Amino acid sequence: MNFPKDDTGQILQDMANAEFDFSGEYVIDFFALFDQEADADIVAKLFIARIENDEPFVKVESRKYDHGGNSSIAIELQVSKVMEVTYENITAFEKEFKKIAEKNKGYSDGWGVYMGDENEPEPEEEDSYT
Repeated sequence: MNFPKDDTGQILQDMANAEFDFSGEYVIDFFALFDQEADADIVAKLFIARIENDEPFVKVESRKYDHGGNSSIAIELQVSKVMEVTYENITAFEKEFKKIAEKNKGYSDGWGVYMGDENEPEPEEEDSYT
């Protein structure tokens, strides 16, 4: 498989090199960071409404951003969506998510998908809407 030469394309190429199975749908986590919890909450509520409209979102969660150490005041918003793992799907939703986050004083901070490890059971995670 060949992917465009950008950050998303490189991640997908690394996944292909690790023999990721691209057939089927996965839960893909998208992240945004905000300085104020109130701004993150506005965006979270938009996606909670989309869940209630039966769109393929399965998780909306905000939490203190723990990658900045104890001095970090950032709030991380995670929005998880079920979709096929394709360059087109990911970049289209990233563009939409970035626009929504930036309108609300935040910025997009990447995406990820659980690739699994055949030696470890998949982590149990409760759906959470905050």
